[in-house]
Formats: sequence, structure tokens, C-alpha cells
Amino acid sequence: MRILYFFLVFILLAQAQPVARINGEPIQREDFLRAFNAYWREIIHLPIAQASRKDMEEFLIELVRGKIVEREAKKMGLSVTSKELDEYIEKNVGSKNLSPVVIELLKVEVLTQKITDRIARHIRITDDQITAYYYLNLRDFKLPAQVLLSRYVAEDLDTANELYYRLSKGYLSVSDLRGVKVGPPMWYSIQTLPEIVKSQLYPYEEGKVTKPIQTEAGYLILRVVRRRGGGILPLEEAKPLVREKLLKERRQEVFRKWLEEVLQSYRVEFFFSRL
Repeated sequence: MRILYFFLVFILLAQAQPVARINGEPIQREDFLRAFNAYWREIIHLPIAQASRKDMEEFLIELVRGKIVEREAKKMGLSVTSKELDEYIEKNVGSKNLSPVVIELLKVEVLTQKITDRIARHIRITDDQITAYYYLNLRDFKLPAQVLLSRYVAEDLDTANELYYRLSKGYLSVSDLRGVKVGPPMWYSIQTLPEIVKSQLYPYEEGKVTKPIQTEAGYLILRVVRRRGGGILPLEEAKPLVREKLLKERRQEVFRKWLEEVLQSYRVEFFFSRL
């Protein structure tokens, strides 16, 4: 009994040990593990057994940064409404079945965006900067050979065979076929197409059709609408992409420098050996 008692005391003391402190305020190991396990399960979507010690250390660093961001946001008069949080979750996570601890972690991400919006509102990206980046990084705008495919899904094999016969003969009217869904045409990189699709569509001539391919959703048939060769994305088409990329990089740099300055007013301690 005495051995069991000391063992239980040891476990309780280990759980009560802080894994970090912010200006003397502790983050207890138990609270850290609760947050880490929830985040790994609900956001990373991997078994917790696959988490490494490095994963835990990096999460602890982010957890501490998040708590500092919360404090600084409060000083700046920034907060997050339920609507803003719901919109962020819907856009970036999708699942609404989240634990309170994960919701709090996501709330910090919204606060980070709001702080960045305020401190980086002066940033402007000029056309000259965009053009310079484009020509200095042309390899980033190389386009692979692509094919525009129409997608058809039939509920059963008999309908799929009839659909295949019509499409292969050039008859595109399929509205009279029951249980057939037609998706909007989409561009695909030829090199990333599955072999079963490549072998049937080669050499990707307009009107080329695959035989029915069984999937969980039904029988899929793909039809070539158009092909375009590889090349370089034109500057005018690349401008919105470059502007977004440069703006994101500048905003991240402004936030990083802001955080470095803020951290100088905090005394932060990490106890990684207690993880």
C-alpha cells in the first residue's frame, strides 16, 4: 500500500509540474496534454501515438506564443465574435464538432490575423515589385501540360455503358438518362492523372472518353474537352497570385518582428524535459 501511495503521489506531482511559465504564470503539464491531444486528434487527424517529442515541443512553443498573443490583443482592444470564429472554422477547418480547447486555439489564430491587419495595414505591393518577382522567379510559373475534362457519374453499370456509348459517338445530350450526374469541366495536370485514366485518354484528343470506372459514388466517365501544352503562365494572369504571395510574406514578416519586440517584455521559461 505504501508503494502504491508513493507512486500515486509521484504521478500527481508530475502532472502538477509546469511545462512552461509566462511571467511566472505556469502552464501545467495536464493542461498542455489536454490541448495537444485535442489538437492532434481534431485538427491534425492522426493517431496521438504518431506524435513525436519534437511535435510536442513545437506545440508548446506555439501554445505559449498564443497566450502572449491573447494578452497583447486584449491590450489593443481586439476580440473575436462568435460569427467571426464560426466563419474562420468553416473556411479553414470545416468540422464544427470541435472541443472547447481546440476552439480556443483557433480563436488565437483569428486574433493573430486581426493583429496583423492592424500592424501591417500600411503595406502596399506595387506593379513594379510584382513584375520584378515574376521575372526573377519564372520557374515558379511553369505550367505542366493540362487537359480539360468533363465528368459524368452514373448510378449503375447499364446506364454507364449507355452513357459511354453516346459520348464515344459524340452525342453529348444525356439529360434523358436517369441517375446521371454531370460535373463542370475542370483542368487537370496530365502528369498527375491516374494511370487508368492516362492509358484510356492518351493522346488526349478532343472527344476521347474513358470506359466506366467504378468508384464509391458510382461509375465515372471522363471526356476530353480540350488540351493545352505546358508553358509559362503569362504575367497578367500571374499578377494576382504574385500580389497575394508578396502581401502574405510581408504581413508575416511584420508580425514576426512585432512578436520579437513584444517578447522582450515577457519572461518565458520552457521545461521540455517534463513533457
